[in-house]
Amino acid sequence: MHRAISHTPLHSAANALLSQWHLIEDGQPILTASSLLMPVTRDGSPAMLKITSDPDELRGNHLMVLWDGQGAAAVMEHDQGALLLERAVSNRTLADFVYADLDDEATRKLCETAKLLHSASLLQQTDMRSLDRWFADLLELPPNSAEWIKDCARQARDLLSDPREPITLHGDLHHGNILDFGARGWRAIDPKGLYGERAADFAALFLNPDLADPQRPYAASPKRFEHRVRQVSSHAMIEPARLLRWIHAWSGLSAVWFMEEGIVPETQQAVAHLAIQALA
Repeated sequence: MHRAISHTPLHSAANALLSQWHLIEDGQPILTASSLLMPVTRDGSPAMLKITSDPDELRGNHLMVLWDGQGAAAVMEHDQGALLLERAVSNRTLADFVYADLDDEATRKLCETAKLLHSASLLQQTDMRSLDRWFADLLELPPNSAEWIKDCARQARDLLSDPREPITLHGDLHHGNILDFGARGWRAIDPKGLYGERAADFAALFLNPDLADPQRPYAASPKRFEHRVRQVSSHAMIEPARLLRWIHAWSGLSAVWFMEEGIVPETQQAVAHLAIQALA
């Protein structure tokens, strides 16, 4: 039997699915800005119920179904805005590797996961959001924006006018979105469902794990940044200059989102500066 939980539209949907999919709650539900996440079990196996009405998350849910466990958490059930996912075996993320001085291993695992995701045979361009639309907030800057962000916007505009290797993208591929699934290895969660140049999917890595924990700065270290660029370029087979340009553009996009929330984008500015220095 399942236990009824608080009543909001997402909670009400969760209650219905607990019964429909024969689930038992296995921990406190988590309500984020866009989704409800609920640890559950089914037939004794741990799983995670995710329910959302957010357009970006819905697109990501669709992509998780299409991936069918290739490089991503396996989908056990799905229905409109709901996913039942296999649950990670621990709370570890790749950020834990970084803080344990194992950044090389974290970067390698991220690149291996990206390779699995990017090699999936998906012909779903029309169901995904183009990078041109994803970058709209950066491309439509107000005139009084800081010069460094305007530079990022110019970079993005140039890259988007000359796309290479267009594929389906995760869209938010960083340390916190790759979890430990035991024997199945490290797998991705929480995609945004984008379509565009493959190199763009590696840019978020270079801002993290600092964006999630700014009190433990790592990504903005010049030596670490340079080493990561070499490593990702080698593992992912991406031209270093092209990778640096995407890092520069993505830093600006992330900065715009932070400023919309009233947060000073210190990490983004620092990483954008490192990318421009490396391109000089």
